Amino acid sequence: MKFNRYIIAGIAAAMTMGMSTSCVGDLDVEPENPTTKTELTSKEDYLGLMARAYGGLVFGGGVQVNDEGRAIYTRLMWNLQELGTDETIMGDNWKDAGIPEVKSANAGPDCAMLYEAYCRFNYQIAICNAFLRDIDKGAGYFTPEEVNQFKCEARTLRALAYYHIIDIFGKGPWVTEANIVGSIPPTYSRAELFDAVTADLADAINGLVPASQQIYGRLSREAGKMLLAKLYLNAEVYTGKAMWQECANLCLEIKNAIPWNPSLEYKYLFCATNDKYVGNSEIIWAVPQDANTIQTYGGTTYLSVGAYNAKVDCLPYGCAGDQWAGPRVHPQLSRNLISTDKRRLIYQGKLHEDVTPDDMADWTENGGGYMCVKYVYTPETNYDNADGTATAVNAYNNTDYPLFRLADVYLMLAECELHGASGCDGVNRFNDVRLRAGVAPVGSLNADDLLKERMCELYWEGHRRSDLIRFGKYTGNSYNWEWKSGNYNGANIADYRSLYAIPVQFESTLGQNPGYPTGGAIPAPEE
Repeated sequence: MKFNRYIIAGIAAAMTMGMSTSCVGDLDVEPENPTTKTELTSKEDYLGLMARAYGGLVFGGGVQVNDEGRAIYTRLMWNLQELGTDETIMGDNWKDAGIPEVKSANAGPDCAMLYEAYCRFNYQIAICNAFLRDIDKGAGYFTPEEVNQFKCEARTLRALAYYHIIDIFGKGPWVTEANIVGSIPPTYSRAELFDAVTADLADAINGLVPASQQIYGRLSREAGKMLLAKLYLNAEVYTGKAMWQECANLCLEIKNAIPWNPSLEYKYLFCATNDKYVGNSEIIWAVPQDANTIQTYGGTTYLSVGAYNAKVDCLPYGCAGDQWAGPRVHPQLSRNLISTDKRRLIYQGKLHEDVTPDDMADWTENGGGYMCVKYVYTPETNYDNADGTATAVNAYNNTDYPLFRLADVYLMLAECELHGASGCDGVNRFNDVRLRAGVAPVGSLNADDLLKERMCELYWEGHRRSDLIRFGKYTGNSYNWEWKSGNYNGANIADYRSLYAIPVQFESTLGQNPGYPTGGAIPAPEE
C-alpha cells in the first residue's frame, strides 16, 4: 500500500469532516484532534492521521470564514507574499476581505486576511502537535524507525508553518507536543522563534528519508534541508545575524543529492502531470492537488482559474466557463521576461501590459495586466491542447503546488556567493538556470541581476515579498514600481511594513509589531 493513497484520502477526509470550529482569539486553544474516529485501532488509522497533517496545507477547515477558499494555507501565504509586489496586481473587482489592504501595502491589525493567516498557520502547528502526541500509541503497528520518520515529517511540517509566521509576522507562540493542551505557551520574539525552529528542524532532518528513496507525497531529507536553507537565507532579516555560509552548505548538499536537468521544459513544471518532477527532481517539495478528491479553491486552482480572464478562451489551458478574473501579471514582471525567455508563460491577447487607474475598474474586459498562464490544467502530453481533445473542467486543478524547487537552490547559491560564502560556484549555478531558460549567461554577479533573475524563474511561486525585503527593495523609495503602496506612480512603503501587523485579536497575547496602532476593537468573526 502506497502512502500517497493515504495522503489523498486523508486530505479528502479532513476537508469533509467536522473541523469547522472558529479560530478564536487565544493561541492556547488547540483544535479538535483531526481524526474521524475517537480511537485509532489500525495501521490505516495512523496513516490517515499522518495524512491529515499533510492535508493541513490543502483543506479549508478549522478557520471559519464565509468563503472557505480564502482560508486555505497556500492561498493565504501566496496572497501575503505576492499581492502588492512587482510580480502581481489585482483589480478593484476583487474586494474580498483583506485584498484591498494587502495589495496596497496598507494592511493593519484589523485586516481580515492577516487574522485568517495567523489562525491557519497556528492551526497547522496544532494539527502536527496533535499527531506527535498520538503517534506513540500506534507504535505497535510500525517499526521504531517508521515512528521516528513519521515524527520527523510532522516536525518538518510544523517548521514550515513556523517559517511563515517568522517571515510574515515575526513573533509568535512556541508550541510543541510537549506543551500541555490548554496551557498558555510563551511568546517568542522573531530571533527566539528562529532559534527554536531552526534547532528543532535541524534535528528532525536527520530522521527524514533521502529524496532518492522517498515516495511521492511525503517529505524528503532534501525538502527539510531546503526549508532550513530558506530560514538561513533570510537569517539577517529575521535576527540581524547573517548565515550565508550555513545556507550555502545546505544548498550544496541538496545540489549534490538531486540531479539538475538542463533540458527540462520549464512550462511542464506547472501542468497537470508535474507530479513526475516532484521529489528527487526539480520540485523538491510540492503540495499535492487532485481535482477529484481534493477539491480546493486554494493552491493551483486559485492561480489558474482564479487568474484567468472570463473574456478569454481558456480551453487551450484546459479550463473554460468559470474564470474569476483575479490576479494579473504586473507590468514589471512582463517587462523583465523577454519574449525569447522560455519561462514567459503570459497571455497577452486583447489585454495590455500597463495597468492604468481606469483599467482597475474594468478588470474583466480589455483592461490592463496580462493574464498569467503558468499554472494550466492540461498534461504535458497535450500541453496547450495541441491535439484539440482537451475538455473544459470545473475549476479544480490537478497541478501540484511547488513550494520549493531546485532552481531556487541554484539561485540561492549565487546569492550566498555574492555575500562571501565559499564553495558555491555561484556564477555557474546562476547561468545553469538562465541557459535552461534560453537566456544568455553572465560573466559576473550583482544584486540587481540576481533579484531580477529570481523574479523571472520563481514568479508567482510565493517568494517575492521576502526576496524584495532581503534585497532592501520592498520599503522606501530606492526601487519603485507601478501601484507600489497602491499608487499608480509608485510610492514609499514605510520600513515597519517589512512585517505585517499582529492581528488585533492576538494583541493581548502577543503584543503588536512596531509602527502599527494598538488597542483596536476586535472584529466579530465572520459567519
